[in-house]
Amino acid sequence: MERALTEPVRVRRPAARTRGRGRGLLLLENIGALIGQSEDISATLARIVSLVADHLDMEVCSLYRFESETSRLTLLATKGLDPASVGTVSMGVDEGLTGFVIQKGEPVMAIDALAHPRYKYFPETGEERYHSFLGVPIVDNRAAVGVMVVQTSRRRRFTRDEVRLLKAVAVPIGGLLTQLRLLQSLESKEEERRGYQERLLEAVKRLQAYERQQGSARRPAQVTAVRLTGWPASPGFGIGRAHLLTPAVSFASVPRRRPRTPRREALRFEAAVKRSVEELQRLKRRVQTSFPEIDAGVFEAQQLMLLDDDFLGRVKARIGAGVTAEVALESVITQMVEQFNALHDPYLQERAFDIKDIGQRVLRNLLGVAERDRSFATAVVLVAPELSLSDILLIDHDQLKGIVMASGGVTSHASILAKSLEIPAVVGVERLDEIREGEHLIIDGNAGTVYVNPSPEVLREYDRLRDEYRAFSRELDSLRALPAVTRDGCRVLLGANIGLLGDLAVAHRHGADQVGLYRTEIAFLSHRDFLTEGEQVQLYERVVQEARGLPLTIRTLDLGADKYPPYLHQPQEANPFLGWRSIRISLEMTNVFKDQLRAIMRASALGPVRIMFPMISSLEELRRCKDLIAEAREELRRDGYAFDPAMPIGMMVEVPSAVQLVDQFAPEVDFFSIGTNDLIQYLLAVDRNNRKVASLYEPLHPAVLRAVAATVRCAAQMGKPVSLCGEMAADPVCTLILIGMGLRDLSMSPFFIPVIKRLIRAADLATAERLADDVQRLTTVKEVKGRVFEQMRALGVIDLMETYH
Repeated sequence: MERALTEPVRVRRPAARTRGRGRGLLLLENIGALIGQSEDISATLARIVSLVADHLDMEVCSLYRFESETSRLTLLATKGLDPASVGTVSMGVDEGLTGFVIQKGEPVMAIDALAHPRYKYFPETGEERYHSFLGVPIVDNRAAVGVMVVQTSRRRRFTRDEVRLLKAVAVPIGGLLTQLRLLQSLESKEEERRGYQERLLEAVKRLQAYERQQGSARRPAQVTAVRLTGWPASPGFGIGRAHLLTPAVSFASVPRRRPRTPRREALRFEAAVKRSVEELQRLKRRVQTSFPEIDAGVFEAQQLMLLDDDFLGRVKARIGAGVTAEVALESVITQMVEQFNALHDPYLQERAFDIKDIGQRVLRNLLGVAERDRSFATAVVLVAPELSLSDILLIDHDQLKGIVMASGGVTSHASILAKSLEIPAVVGVERLDEIREGEHLIIDGNAGTVYVNPSPEVLREYDRLRDEYRAFSRELDSLRALPAVTRDGCRVLLGANIGLLGDLAVAHRHGADQVGLYRTEIAFLSHRDFLTEGEQVQLYERVVQEARGLPLTIRTLDLGADKYPPYLHQPQEANPFLGWRSIRISLEMTNVFKDQLRAIMRASALGPVRIMFPMISSLEELRRCKDLIAEAREELRRDGYAFDPAMPIGMMVEVPSAVQLVDQFAPEVDFFSIGTNDLIQYLLAVDRNNRKVASLYEPLHPAVLRAVAATVRCAAQMGKPVSLCGEMAADPVCTLILIGMGLRDLSMSPFFIPVIKRLIRAADLATAERLADDVQRLTTVKEVKGRVFEQMRALGVIDLMETYH
């Protein structure tokens, strides 16, 4: 919850002779003071508009927040308009002069706003008496987040200095609006998660009622139970004792002593830097060996920072001034962290973490504390404010049951590796200081919840779930070496969707027949620039080798929408899922695309590899891709590189136009793969990441079933194999329908392969075909699900749906 300011911020008024340029500087200084002491963002915004209006002698100053998802502006704060209109006045970007500011992306001025063709009257505001208008966009991280507007009742032209000043004022407000949006998003996410807990809480209540009825004896006093929430970053749940990851050394704990001679302190510092560089080289080799998709360049960058003449010179200069190497290092690291944190670019701000990591490493070596792997004798849940890549690599994973972090995101290195290692993780958790070393923890990576010292009832419920899962897993594990074949002999290939080399171990463990989808973009997202052809060749060759003969389908870059790398510098789009993404980016950046094509083809010399293009919507796009492959083929021959000249070429069917044109695409490709995640989204016009409409995202919608069936039927008629690699393939409720439609190739997260295999082995093809025919005649999702559940009960496999759905 937000708290009101406990003390008023003192705002300095400009003296008469400081008007003009000095007035602008004073205004910015006062706004900075307000933001720096802000504890209630809404109250701060209200004070800012009042401050701007007073300093610029404006009768009205208003702040509007822009929501890119809805393309609407909402009044957040005002000085001069009716206060009751705050939060109620809303407009589209195509309405009014304020919306015109967002559309143009630059300041908009009107001497007589009422006469402007874009003027729109909002009676709630009472603004009809104000004629002049000046609006400037508010931007944060290169994306529009709002508009600041000033108005006066007299008709006037705003000066160039006034426009410049208002633009400068808008800069710090951008971060404030982003913070407000994040706070509100976190509150809504918390409400969303409460639904997940209802079943567990009901079970707890039943247990408590039962124990009361049995007259159970009073239990001994328990330590305080706490429930913390964050963002789910890796699924599953784990139970263990809390292990607080604290640095081996800290600047605060270094004893203050008189320095030796500057020369001896400088030699100590140089030796510590040398040892630190050697450690970073070892960590880089470990990443390259175990996780080649992760950018080991982070360690190389840290080496360069350590050996940077400016960094070394600044530390040695402070040593020369008569302080110890530890004190000199702390001073320089603190200054550098502050400099990076002050930058407006989030990518550069993240470098502050690298600087802190470097400081800890050099300090540890200054104090002679060795770096060592962390192993645990019992099950632990790792708790840390933040985790570096080196932290993850130095932890023994055998007894690690979960990861809890205060910072980080679902796409951070820690989250990516946790998913690959099947370790539950929750990030963005506040109040970590309430967790003590050794306390009992339950981490729920599905709900983003952490239980500290859970009550016996909660612990019993999770123990039951864990036991049920283990028993179920043992049963499924017995199927690992068996094929996915129906009772009447129909074989279905079950492939794994992977993004990391480490995922292949999971795929082998769960009995995958092939790698149906290798997502190449994960490596690009974790690096600081596009991978070169040579870097990609090394990566893809290792994937082919680790696949150990399994057929491998490599999808070319599927960047865009919700996954842009920071180095691409793509401005925010109004609708990114319909914008510059996937194959559209590749065909525009042909040099990058050609590097990837050549790398995939060179890897095909080592094993069975297929190449697949995402988001193809027209024959022109597909033919352009094939032209580039032909060029790459000739270049490789000329350069003397080995490759498979008959490497199969395929495309994904994931947009409605591709469904309609399967017969036109078929002569051009060797295979199809249906990508249901995007196909469902585009067919139903539903953004599944938008919680207001996510419930409308439905794989069993009749339109989706007809589109899949039409694709499979047309591909079969044209003699081309077709697979399905979206989340629909991992859903037991969909399996029998898909098989009944004629699909014999499904690819999914390796975790779900045993579940789908058990279902296939319990059914027969004739039953699946009848079910597929039946549901295609039904008209509602409810009817379809009812018919599927009825069939699963008849087959005795309804437990698959209850356990995993």
